[in-house]
Amino acid sequence: MGILIFGALVLLTLFWSVGAHNRLVRLRSEVIRQWSSVDAVWLRLLVRLQGGLAARESLSTETDLKELELLQAACDGLLEALSQMRLQPLVQTHQKQVISQHLKLVGEIRLLQQTAHAPIQPDLEIALNRMRQTLPAAVIPYHVAVAAYNDALSMRPASWLAKRLNFKPVMRMDLTLTSN
Repeated sequence: MGILIFGALVLLTLFWSVGAHNRLVRLRSEVIRQWSSVDAVWLRLLVRLQGGLAARESLSTETDLKELELLQAACDGLLEALSQMRLQPLVQTHQKQVISQHLKLVGEIRLLQQTAHAPIQPDLEIALNRMRQTLPAAVIPYHVAVAAYNDALSMRPASWLAKRLNFKPVMRMDLTLTSN
């Protein structure tokens, strides 16, 4: 009788651990899937911005060209950070790099808005407006997935299993823009 009870407890523990593992993996996959949506929005915004920059280069003065090169470098930095995030989407250093490059790009756009000649300024305002309109909406499902995943990691006894599997919490990505 004791062996039967012990066997039932072992089976119960085994079924629980398989179920908890599957849930953690599913939630983790959802975070990655939601990040891919944010990544797609970013890529679309960067392609439009870079296309506008390329079109304006022929109309720009030498001073504007130097400023546009700084903006292009900020775009390239964000593209590189997004590439790293695509390869390892749950690594916090890559997440922090995306946020850092995002803030750098926004700063370069705002700096260029203040110093650039009139033909370039509307494109920069359009780029910022597109970011304001599309990024917050794209990040919401990602944040929901991150919250569900992080909650599952912190719940007991699943937290014990998460530690054994080396599943770490994911940070939220604050890609919002403050008003001028």
